[in-house]
Amino acid sequence: MRKPIITEITKKKMPLPLLSLTRVCAYVRVSTGHDPQLKSLENQTEYYQNKFLNSPYYSFVGVFSDAGISGSKSSRPGFQEMLTRARAGEIDLIFTKSISRFARSTLMLLEVVRELRDIGVGVIFEEQNINTLSSEGEMMLTILVAIAEEERKAVRSNVAWAMQNKFKRGEVLVDTNRLLGYDKDENGRLIINEDEAEIVRLIFKLYLQGLSGLKIAKMLNDADIPSYLGNPWINGRILSIVGNEKYVGDMLQQKGYVKESGLQVLNWGEMPKYFVKDSHPGIISREDWDKVQEARKRRRRKEYPLTSMIKCPYCGASLTHCTDYKKRPLWHCHNYLSKGKSFCKGTNIWDSDLQELTKDLSLTEPLVLLEVDYEEGRNISAKKDFRLVPTSEYRRSHGL
Repeated sequence: MRKPIITEITKKKMPLPLLSLTRVCAYVRVSTGHDPQLKSLENQTEYYQNKFLNSPYYSFVGVFSDAGISGSKSSRPGFQEMLTRARAGEIDLIFTKSISRFARSTLMLLEVVRELRDIGVGVIFEEQNINTLSSEGEMMLTILVAIAEEERKAVRSNVAWAMQNKFKRGEVLVDTNRLLGYDKDENGRLIINEDEAEIVRLIFKLYLQGLSGLKIAKMLNDADIPSYLGNPWINGRILSIVGNEKYVGDMLQQKGYVKESGLQVLNWGEMPKYFVKDSHPGIISREDWDKVQEARKRRRRKEYPLTSMIKCPYCGASLTHCTDYKKRPLWHCHNYLSKGKSFCKGTNIWDSDLQELTKDLSLTEPLVLLEVDYEEGRNISAKKDFRLVPTSEYRRSHGL
């Protein structure tokens, strides 16, 4: 019998692969561009740089940041750049201080987090100790976001209630950073800034001399006279100043308000407004103010021939030419705008639609704007349809 031959077989050792470092970045955000918040942004950025730059476990991609942009908006430059690089496979993990810094909209937050998770990118919310790649991460995130949303609604409600009471007491609430010609004293009262007030007086003077907002803006720009935000003067900014009651010493409060969603919108009568006469020192005399307002009316009538010619069917007031928050021109019931929906339910129509309605009409008397009533069951598009009826005919048909 042959002697067995025994051969030892050993597995060839392969070199261990180099472990790749986790590519990490941070996202920081502050709500305003004011100095204290910008300092906070700087501190947050420095914190993450110290945390990751010399770490043996991470490859630091950098800090993405936004200042003065609400967390409810997805169109934040720093935020979008971070998402673009994550989608390109350049980021594995995102660190951020808290849920509210990352996004204030529940829907947006969950959509972004889920998209990132699907491509293998995690988000760590340090304050809440949540890692979205963990099994319980999304459940915890959903619960905490819902709680935070309710807390924000409660805070907004409390703030709105407090502001309403201040309005009723006649307290002046205004941001002087956006109001040329005024500062605030140590008690928060408006006081005249004489250097800026001279610019305001010049604008009113030129307007009374017959110059348009466009020409006044050009003159100020040519003379290198700064606006209150440091931006070039434009027609709209001039017209806003000559129509601002604060320059005669009065105050109309709550021209806008914050909706439950956190979006700030113009107040078209959904909320009460509060008018305070002689609330603070005026830069313009009441005589000059009245003259300017008459001049504005004359120019509007010249620019908008339909002024005073279209009437609201509910209260009889004229429709006023204005713009919505996107600067789109429309006509709205004057009483609804000035006195609120408690006085008149109001009616409105886009300027383009009104021009189409009146293009072939000879306007010999004011017309009442009526929304067309369709028979029940008819398929109607979302767009409203209107018709115009002479005031005399409307009065006869309604026994007025």
